[in-house]
Amino acid sequence: MTKNKNITWSYNNYAEKWAKRMREGGDSAHRYLEKPAMYGKLPNLKNKSVLCIGCGTGEECNYIKSLGVKKIAGIDISKRLIGYAKKNYPDIEFHTMDMEKLNFPKSSFDFVYSSLGLHYLKNWTKVLRNVSKVLKKNGTFLFSTHHPMRWGAEKKRAGITKKRSKDKRWVLMGYVKYNDEKKYKVYGDYLNARKVKDIWFDEFKISYYHKPLSLIIKEILNSGFKIVDFIEPKPINSAKNKDRRFWEIHRKIPLFIIFELKKDKK
Repeated sequence: MTKNKNITWSYNNYAEKWAKRMREGGDSAHRYLEKPAMYGKLPNLKNKSVLCIGCGTGEECNYIKSLGVKKIAGIDISKRLIGYAKKNYPDIEFHTMDMEKLNFPKSSFDFVYSSLGLHYLKNWTKVLRNVSKVLKKNGTFLFSTHHPMRWGAEKKRAGITKKRSKDKRWVLMGYVKYNDEKKYKVYGDYLNARKVKDIWFDEFKISYYHKPLSLIIKEILNSGFKIVDFIEPKPINSAKNKDRRFWEIHRKIPLFIIFELKKDKK
């Protein structure tokens, strides 16, 4: 993750509950959408060296290790999350490290992997250049992040009572125009980059950065990477029976995006 002090504090403070969520497989967004899509994009990593950025409690590092890699290292800015990773997977190399200051020699890795980490950065230029530096020639960077259409939307909650705090939720992106030509209402903000303060799982206070797709692509291209693939994943079919509501929503509304980047051979 990033040196952002608010993010570091949030994950350190929530580390125990986060570790429990990961042990239990995360939520539907992880289990039925993002993780299957990311794992489906993994190349043949046998005898390859891999760096996992924003590794959290280490579950993905452990999965990638099972694919026969020669070497794998995981980094995260949260000291407490890395503590859980080291405890649970003592045979994997973990470091508390800022993704914008990768402390590895040049051309150390064949493949760099990052799951839902870059949206904590206001600007991606520095981390992309750092990733390029530690990648070998023709190396690959695979990462997932927030889909700006979904995460740029306006979120509303209603039906708050003493017993329940989330009877209804709206996630809105669009506008309403009334017959009175001067009257209108806009929901969400896709086009303007900004910091967003949010609450996840009804208790986890977090902040991240929203940016439109045009800015995301511009920062990638300015870093010297080539875009090999771009994915807007849908939930896997098993979600239909396990979490019907999630499946119905996110087979139509995107939640995350995945980029596969290739380092220039030069």
